[in-house]
Amino acid sequence: MTVTHPIGLSAPTLADPVIAEAAARFVDARRSATGLADFPGPLPADLATAYAIQATATAAWPDEVAGWKVARVPPALEETLGAMRYIGPIFAGTVVTGAGGPLTFPVIPGGFGAVEAEFAVRIAADAPADKLDYSPAEAAAFIAAVHAAIEVAGGPLAPVNTLGPTASTAVFGNNNGLIVGEEIVGGVEGSDALRAEVLIDGQSVGVGSSAKLPGGIAAAVAVALSVAVRLGRPLKAGQWISTGALTGVHAIAIGQQARIAFTGLEPMSGTAVAAGAVGA
Repeated sequence: MTVTHPIGLSAPTLADPVIAEAAARFVDARRSATGLADFPGPLPADLATAYAIQATATAAWPDEVAGWKVARVPPALEETLGAMRYIGPIFAGTVVTGAGGPLTFPVIPGGFGAVEAEFAVRIAADAPADKLDYSPAEAAAFIAAVHAAIEVAGGPLAPVNTLGPTASTAVFGNNNGLIVGEEIVGGVEGSDALRAEVLIDGQSVGVGSSAKLPGGIAAAVAVALSVAVRLGRPLKAGQWISTGALTGVHAIAIGQQARIAFTGLEPMSGTAVAAGAVGA
């Protein structure tokens, strides 16, 4: 099945000044590491508007896009929003390696923070700028390697999880970083054989595998290929795709510790810390 995404970016449902204001508020809040108690303006009713806010904020952010996170739209909203997944930018300065010593998970004070066990795909080749739709089989050709990974989810918007996927999409895709762990032998097939577990403060909060990803890893990459090109940012060789939560979205507060373990791989552990102002 080919993945299509009628985003309709040319016709957002909110007036452009409203989109610009929301984007500016998100940029300012992330720059200053300041939490937001409410969505700045009307909550987007559709993904077209949410992506318009995201694209405006991404263009204003002082860092390069190094990849994209992919996340699920709750099944009850799939028909309304016309999509099973959404994407958000991962900035170069937030991509780190999970090898070696203890990790840190930045959380904006007064905002939202979470950790997610995921698989991260390294993209093998530049995607064409004129191809809009991909099947999982076509997307598989763009997979150079698969790694165990942690998405450091979150951002300045405190109630983002309760506001739903349009809020998450708008606020930089609700991504605050990517931790890339060990490369998985066997690529996609090897990943399908692994189980992930997340512990927070020593307590297991979720166990899962690629079975939690509808259509598997390649289907998530197909979504990233399709949506990114519609956003005017076709995927590039060497970029990363974080393919979706394997065990759930696990909220984490400053000072808490998390351990993410994949079958047969070295666990990745660290502590949630207060995010600092960007450029400070």
